[in-house]
Amino acid sequence: MNDISRAPKPLQTEADFIIPLAERKTVETLMIDDCRWPFGDPTQPDFHFCGKPHAGSGPYCAFHMRRAFQVGRPRGLPYRPRAA
Repeated sequence: MNDISRAPKPLQTEADFIIPLAERKTVETLMIDDCRWPFGDPTQPDFHFCGKPHAGSGPYCAFHMRRAFQVGRPRGLPYRPRAA
């Protein structure tokens, strides 16, 4: 029997990608503690920022902080051909 309540949470949800019109922040309305994750083209009128409260001392909310700063993968050994 599968226990769905123990299933891992998805990393991103639909709510993380949709910012309601009333919550969108522009350069003029962005406050010091708002998430600064940009959406769209800055030259277009619909450009906006996430605007959710930021996480800790970073510039982004918790969701965008995870997207911006990901743990690096270990690198393999570099290829070094032998001298002929």
